[in-house]
Amino acid sequence: MKPAARLALYGAGLVVAFGAAYGLASVIVPASFVADWVASGEAHDPEQTAHEN
Repeated sequence: MKPAARLALYGAGLVVAFGAAYGLASVIVPASFVADWVASGEAHDPEQTAHEN
């Protein structure tokens, strides 16, 4: 198999794998969980989590 064909096949496999993961995540993880997670991230004060050396 030629290197160009191998790379194209590999790239196509990556597209399929990430597309499947994206599609499954939207089915498995409820939208309310995502909204709560985003809201909890916005509630944190960055000054509290900063580490001073």
